[in-house]
Amino acid sequence: MNRPDSKRLADTVSSAASMTLFLFFTVCCLIIISAAVSAYSRISSNYEDTFNSAAAVRYVTNKLRACDGAEVSENGLVLYDEGFCTVIYESGGTVYERLFPEGREISFDGGEAVFKAEGYSVTDCGGGLVQISAKGSDGDVFRTYCRIPKGGASG
Repeated sequence: MNRPDSKRLADTVSSAASMTLFLFFTVCCLIIISAAVSAYSRISSNYEDTFNSAAAVRYVTNKLRACDGAEVSENGLVLYDEGFCTVIYESGGTVYERLFPEGREISFDGGEAVFKAEGYSVTDCGGGLVQISAKGSDGDVFRTYCRIPKGGASG
């Protein structure tokens, strides 16, 4: 017996079940999206902190390896190349770089901000060896050692 009331009841139950399934699917999607956003924000902030400190150390090391000569001053690092010199120093948690023509007086101010890096330092270890380090926001210290080209300044 197929009564009209039972067919309407079956349609109603079928619609309610479909809507419930859709609602369940939507809630699951929202939970997964919120978990992914949370994980992405943690990874992104950790990566940015690590990137700035580690990249600052690698950048300065590569600049030091590519120059003709260099010297460590109490304010930062002076790199000498033919016709110009480059000053790399830290001020207020930011590493700056400034280019000077040969023969011009060098100063450790102004320049272009290159990286944000807390605890950036350049230390002369003697014998032409320089330690370059920067501290990440999580307290990790990124450090590298590099030889000064030609054992010292050429200018």
